Amino acid sequence: MRAPDLAARAAAAVDGALSVPAALAATCRALVEILDAQACAISRLVGELLVQIEEVVQPGRSLIIGQGYVLSDYPLTREVLDNRDPRPVSVFDTDADPAEADLLRELGYEALLMAPLVVGDETWGLVEVYDAGERRFSLDDLELATRVLDHAGGRLAELGA
Repeated sequence: MRAPDLAARAAAAVDGALSVPAALAATCRALVEILDAQACAISRLVGELLVQIEEVVQPGRSLIIGQGYVLSDYPLTREVLDNRDPRPVSVFDTDADPAEADLLRELGYEALLMAPLVVGDETWGLVEVYDAGERRFSLDDLELATRVLDHAGGRLAELGA
């Protein structure tokens, strides 16, 4: 299926959500499906803390390790949020951010796509899409995720997030 078709399908799923939690869940499910990934998490940005509020994972797994993540411990995550610029991470990249690579290994994944979730003018949260194996998320993956998240941000604004 072509990227515009995938993005349209994802947008339709998000548009069908009638609440903020439903829209977040639909966004995670859509990203896992269209990026052919294993997991997705959405965290709410609260000051200098990211608190995970939604996840889609394989049965028997979880991405929750603690109450939240302090941004100062993850400089690449801060950069993604501050610049509103999605970034891929692979544990196999020699220049991978050590904090992100360590967390990926702890969670049992090797690849990560991080992207900001913008609602209105606010960087509302962080979306993380995970996969295993030697996968590296491509520029096409980042562009597709950005299209889906732009649409999700609009829907979340309509729902009062």
